[in-house]
Amino acid sequence: MRELLSIILLLLSLSVGANPLSVADSVDGDSLEVVYQRGVEAFKNNDLAGASSLFLEAAKGGHAAAQYEYGLCCYNGEGVEADYDEAFAWFLKSAVQGNADAQFSVGYCQENGYGTDVSPVDAVDWYTKAASQGNADAECAVGVCYYSGLGVEQSYAAAVEWFKRAAEQGNAEAQSYLGSCYENGYAVAQDDDEAFRWYSKAADRGNLEGIYNLASCYEWGIGVYPDGNVAMELYEKAAERGLAIAQYALALCYLHINLGNDKEEAIDWLYEAASNDFADAQYMLGRMYSEGDVLPKDAEKGVMWLSQAATQGHADAQCDLGFCYLTGSGTVCNPSTAVRWFVKSALQENARARHYMGVCCYEGLGIGQDYGSPAKSGGLSKKFSQSVEEKL
Repeated sequence: MRELLSIILLLLSLSVGANPLSVADSVDGDSLEVVYQRGVEAFKNNDLAGASSLFLEAAKGGHAAAQYEYGLCCYNGEGVEADYDEAFAWFLKSAVQGNADAQFSVGYCQENGYGTDVSPVDAVDWYTKAASQGNADAECAVGVCYYSGLGVEQSYAAAVEWFKRAAEQGNAEAQSYLGSCYENGYAVAQDDDEAFRWYSKAADRGNLEGIYNLASCYEWGIGVYPDGNVAMELYEKAAERGLAIAQYALALCYLHINLGNDKEEAIDWLYEAASNDFADAQYMLGRMYSEGDVLPKDAEKGVMWLSQAATQGHADAQCDLGFCYLTGSGTVCNPSTAVRWFVKSALQENARARHYMGVCCYEGLGIGQDYGSPAKSGGLSKKFSQSVEEKL
């Protein structure tokens, strides 16, 4: 009987194309639920192609949960070719019917531009709709938006309220964020013990940021007695799962004489973090190659790594890269390019870059000679930096 029903539904879907109303007119709600449940069972049995086909049948008939599940199949490429546009379209159909998981997914797509234009304001709206139904992922997402000021006016107070709702439901990401709020005193009384408690909960659930934050607690004695060995174990746990900041922190531990004291391990983890575009690691490798203390001196490699960090906005890397261009260390001497990097760094309040810009203005290196007050003092005001940037 079930096989016959599937054949009938398939013939109906072929005859009406993508018009869900026609299918809905021909198949009652109970039958759609049966098809949906068969899809669920097929998915559990790892029959992804069969599951996606059944979800699509029920989705065309207007079954909200099936629309969401088929959207996931399209998003993840499970049983069908991955297609963000198609995924978003089905998420939206389900979300309009009030499916909280789909509402969260629509918000996520709009926040990140998957299958639709990036729209933080709309993302917050859909996150809030899902959160109002108690969806923990959405509650956390709304909290993150308030925490960072994405699509809404930044508010730690509002962020904390949403993080608490999600954290109490066991959402690990929210637990980690809540720990951060307690550690830094964001809209709550600063409390290391509470920070440690929430980080521990997040770490117990396998949250990478939670594991990293808990490691930091053990390294620096935040809410717990310092223990470098435990800190390194936790950093390594997160590092092995690809968290770049943990890879960088672990490298620093291995460079520390009282912790790992293993330069080779340190370099290996620095490379891991740098390959994951972690700017601090790229900057450190650049300095190591430029200085030749930990690594064999190689000025060209130094410039390469400094460039990667500088293009990500790392102020110290921008300043050092400017100095390389000013002196011709590891690259062709080019004072004009040096000035460009000094200005980028100076606009981020980097004192060394302001000093070098003052020298460039005074000596006329890469820029017209200027004996004005910024040059005389060997410094550079933000306003002056901006005026130089406009000229460049």
